Amino acid sequence: MDSREYKAASQRLAKIIIAAYGKEPALYDDLEEQVMSAFVFGAHRAFSMREAGVQEWESKIAMLELLHEVFGFPLEMAGNAMEFLTDALDKTSMPMIYQIMECGATGYRLLDQPDELSRTLREMMAVLGQRMEYTDGTP
Repeated sequence: MDSREYKAASQRLAKIIIAAYGKEPALYDDLEEQVMSAFVFGAHRAFSMREAGVQEWESKIAMLELLHEVFGFPLEMAGNAMEFLTDALDKTSMPMIYQIMECGATGYRLLDQPDELSRTLREMMAVLGQRMEYTDGTP
């Protein structure tokens, strides 16, 4: 797979995941932004290593482009998000984000099952939203 094919496949992967969630990234709240970017990061990383056979650094550059071009993050924010996601690969530093990335790594196989992918994303968001409400001390 050449670099052009890899970029197109990467964008297709991110767009399918976003479409399955059913909401445009510009409308995400903070929780959705973190969860969806972590899920896509995990899915993209797994796809890159297992199927595309690219190096880790190539995968990170492509993910930076996805955050900018598909998620619509300004370039500086995309860079900050990449640093955050890369730091989360150390599962002890941010265990929740790490687990979301792991869900993405296994969930990318659902790309050809949009209903199942949608259900998975919505359930994950609901559970995390409830957990956040509980830890914030609000009923």
